[in-house]
Formats: sequence, C-alpha cells, structure tokens
Amino acid sequence: MNDRIYSAAERLPASIRTQDQKAFFGSIHATLNHILWGDKIWLGRFFKGGYSFDILTEETIAGVEGQNSNHRHEIEENFDRLKEERMKVDRDLVRWIGEGFTESDFIKDLEYHNTKGTAQSSPIFSVLTHLFNHQTHHRGQVTTLLFQNGIDPGPTDLIYYLRSNSN
Repeated sequence: MNDRIYSAAERLPASIRTQDQKAFFGSIHATLNHILWGDKIWLGRFFKGGYSFDILTEETIAGVEGQNSNHRHEIEENFDRLKEERMKVDRDLVRWIGEGFTESDFIKDLEYHNTKGTAQSSPIFSVLTHLFNHQTHHRGQVTTLLFQNGIDPGPTDLIYYLRSNSN
C-alpha cells in the first residue's frame, strides 16, 4: 500500500508535496516522514528487545536515533530518498513478519520505553496491530491531501489490497 501512496504523491510537484495544507503534520511529505518515523521507532524497540531475528538491522532503524519523542522529526528531506527508505523498511518489515515470528511469539510481551521514556510492556500482537493501525491512520490523512490536490491513489481499503495480492 505504501508504494501506491508514494507513487500517487510523486505525481505532484515537490512544492505541493511540501506545502503546509493545514493537516496534522502540515504537508504530505511531513506526514509520510511521520509514518516512517513511527515504524522505525517501533522496529527499534523490537530490535532492542531481542526480536530482530537477524532481519531487522541497525540500518533498518537508522535515522531516528535520539528522536523517540520528536513526532515531527524529518528523516529525509528529499522525496526520492524518503520513498527509497520507505520501500527498504517495507521489504524488511514484510520479511521480518513472514520469516521471523512463530505463532507463539505473538502472545509474548515486548518490553520497551514509550516516547516519554516510561517503561512499558505490551503483547507483541497488540504492538504490531498498533504499528499497522498507525500507518493506516496517517495514510488516510495523506489520501485526503492527495484527493484535495486532484490525485486519486485508487482503493486503499485492506480488502482491496488483499484481493489484489491473493494471486
């Protein structure tokens, strides 16, 4: 789904992608940066918690060091490099979910520190649900901004994605 959103966004000029459109994170670019920031923060927590499965690496989570509480941290100013990093993280993420976890891992707890530095413990299935829900929430904001700028990214509902990838 991220590839579809990025492909739609790159049809806009950079000046529109980076323009403050009064969205929560301002621009399309800033919102896409935030989604990637959130993913890297969560993947870093798994990495530090011993759940890298030799798939997640320092490179996967690079760019957010010391930025745990900075929800507006800009990982990449250049859109092409942001897209490249997003696609790399997505490849690692899909492989990590598909090859790393066993069914019994999902009910284990992940111990981590939240963005305020408070120690937390949550079941892995809950954390993964949150990670993907966070992406979905903010991709919805991006699709609204795309539509407002005359770009139709196509269907973004999960069921359409599952159908298109079932073959």
